[in-house]
Amino acid sequence: MSHRQKNPRKNIVEAVIASQSDKWSDATKQTARSDANRILEALVSDIGVQGIIDAMDRQGFEGAAYRYLISPLYEESASRRPPPKRD
Repeated sequence: MSHRQKNPRKNIVEAVIASQSDKWSDATKQTARSDANRILEALVSDIGVQGIIDAMDRQGFEGAAYRYLISPLYEESASRRPPPKRD
């Protein structure tokens, strides 16, 4: 049993939204949920599949168990990357 299974926590995005509930409007909360996906996309593309698995292991998850999702997330996020700028 992983650390996270023994010590479950609210999804990080929802935890942040809850912690900001008295400061953020409903529209800002909805925008934050969408922006979190954009952040995820950038990080997945930068870190790569093995980097994500390693990071999940360090966070208390069994990273390899998520490969079924990590791989297609990486493929999609990498395909959305703009080409490198040329000088």
